[in-house]
Amino acid sequence: MSLAQNLEDFRLEVREFLAAKLSPELAERVQAGYYLSKSELDGWHRSLHERGWGATNWPKEHGGPGWTPMQKYIFEDECSRAGAPTLVMMGLNQVVALLMAAGTEEQKRRHLPRILDGSDLWCQGLSEPNSGSDLASLKCPAYLDGDAYVVDGSKIWTTAAHWANWCFLLVRTSNDGPKQEGITILLLDMKTPGITIRPIIGLDGMHSLNQLFLDKVRIPVSCRVGDEGMGWGLMKLFLGHERVSAAGIWKCKAQFARLTMIARNTRRHGRPLAENPRFRERLAWLEIHMRALEVILLSIINDPSKAKGIEASMLKLRGTELQQEMLAMMSEAAGQYAVPFHPEILRTGWTEEPVGPEFATTATPFYLFWRKSTISGGSSEIMRNVIAQTLFQ
Repeated sequence: MSLAQNLEDFRLEVREFLAAKLSPELAERVQAGYYLSKSELDGWHRSLHERGWGATNWPKEHGGPGWTPMQKYIFEDECSRAGAPTLVMMGLNQVVALLMAAGTEEQKRRHLPRILDGSDLWCQGLSEPNSGSDLASLKCPAYLDGDAYVVDGSKIWTTAAHWANWCFLLVRTSNDGPKQEGITILLLDMKTPGITIRPIIGLDGMHSLNQLFLDKVRIPVSCRVGDEGMGWGLMKLFLGHERVSAAGIWKCKAQFARLTMIARNTRRHGRPLAENPRFRERLAWLEIHMRALEVILLSIINDPSKAKGIEASMLKLRGTELQQEMLAMMSEAAGQYAVPFHPEILRTGWTEEPVGPEFATTATPFYLFWRKSTISGGSSEIMRNVIAQTLFQ
């Protein structure tokens, strides 16, 4: 059997799984842009795990499916088309990449199985108040006291901290030398005494972000990843995977398909938006750039080492800009119906007749919330600096 036929058979297998396990109601909520509850995400994670597809990037010896790069590509493509939820990927992608590269055997035994089956959900404690996008300027101090580090400080913009069991935490254990030195990576059990979580409500009116306050929190030395003070070098691996995820190519593809449908079905001045020359030109521009980014993504899938290089920064930079442009166009397509703001509807959906076209409910909240995408995970300015330094060093 040819390679092409094998891949086509695999695509059909994925479609059959999605048809059997992804409920139409959940797919409709995802495609409409509504916010999902933790129970909805946990349920989808269980379905994937039962099929052995919960961690597509993991090697087989750790419980992954052992797929080829093209199988991973096909799986993500089909999930995007079907409206499957995107899981909280911090543990499944970034934390696991770090543990597989630098974690102890005990850390792997403890954490990998629980990340794989969805028992543990992770958040990241990276950004700090007053630090902007310069991660190396972090100040959250930790000092060694016997067999534990004691941490006093704060972390901000911590996605899903109110759901998380564990946190990937960056602390400063030394102020000697350049600011990139003296940074240490710790794994924090979120049940540890001394942690306070304060919600941060986004521009969309939803709660996904948080600020963490750490008051004399004790973290065992056994929860340190790598050597003390050497966390910055390991972070390059972590940030590469974060930037690939932040680029959201599959999210872009799903949004583009939805935007195209909206343009065909929404009339303005007596004709569909898709027939408006300026709107159609912008759609074409988006599709060209989206396809170019997909080629970069394929190169990273084929060679994961590129996640540590310039490709990840390019993907993050342009992918997040594309997300913002698509969401701005959706808000524009909604016209005057983009103005009413119904945060409660983002959770429940309309129980009565919607005000205006249903897509308008999520258009502007999504546009406002994802203004952050060109800042989080490394701002666009930082990404351009990384690219320039790599090209001209």
